[in-house]
Amino acid sequence: MFDRFFRGKAPRTRKKNPWLFIAIILIGVGVFLGFYFAISSKDTKNGISRSALAKTWNSGNNIEKTLSEAQKAIESYPFDEYYLSICGIAYYYSALNAQEEETRQQELEKAVIALRKALAVGLPSRMKGQVYYILAKAYYQKGEPWFDLAERYFLLAKESGSKEKDIPQYLAIVYAGRKDYNRAVSWFEQALENNTSDALLLSAAISYMNTDQKEKARDLLLRLESSASDAKIRLKASLLLAQDNFDSGDIQAALNRYQIVLKEDPVNVDAWYGLGLIYAKLNDQLGARAAFRKVVQIDPNHADARRRLAEKL
Repeated sequence: MFDRFFRGKAPRTRKKNPWLFIAIILIGVGVFLGFYFAISSKDTKNGISRSALAKTWNSGNNIEKTLSEAQKAIESYPFDEYYLSICGIAYYYSALNAQEEETRQQELEKAVIALRKALAVGLPSRMKGQVYYILAKAYYQKGEPWFDLAERYFLLAKESGSKEKDIPQYLAIVYAGRKDYNRAVSWFEQALENNTSDALLLSAAISYMNTDQKEKARDLLLRLESSASDAKIRLKASLLLAQDNFDSGDIQAALNRYQIVLKEDPVNVDAWYGLGLIYAKLNDQLGARAAFRKVVQIDPNHADARRRLAEKL
């Protein structure tokens, strides 16, 4: 009985309908094409396209127009890595043109936000080097409190294959700004192969001085003292050489240099203070006090000169 109950007629097998299978495939293809054209519409919606944006940027670096078009594109596609990258780069160059410091800092912050968003979304490897490079420069322009992030992104730019020749220069200045002179010197060595500007030579000389590479420092400073086109850099080189003369015991050479600086810049605080130290070393108390008083007249907050005047010379 139980046998008969469980044994009934075998269920009929349904025939498969080929048209249903074809319909499912067509629906799938339709969904895919719809998605594809929705994504592709980035290139045509509201006249904004990646190629047009690139063309705008490349035709004379039209920063304002590029920024405006990139912002429109981001309104429609807020997570598009290309539009975010171009927007961030345009903000960076817009910041460099800003007349007011507050505006400059705001533009730099917008550049940082856009570029970091692009990196978070995910960039093709071919774009990473350039984005890291501009992001590093944005942090560099924000000032010394941001030098650690500038360092990080300059190094990432190099690792990502960026060929920008000024990366060693920026890294050298970043390390010098953080008083990491040993690292600064190694990057200055590379930077000076491509750039021998007066400002870079002066920064390199200061790093050499701080790593006890005195001869290298003197060579660069003597070169700047005799031929720097910028008067401020030339005077700074003379002041550093005068300090070096004083430290090494060549008092007359130090005195001559300070006097030459003061002929060109009569209110140079460093030169007057240096003269005060020289006169004190020569036991010329009247000359020393007169020099320190001159420092305080020019800079009432000069703590070292005030302390010297309070001491019995």
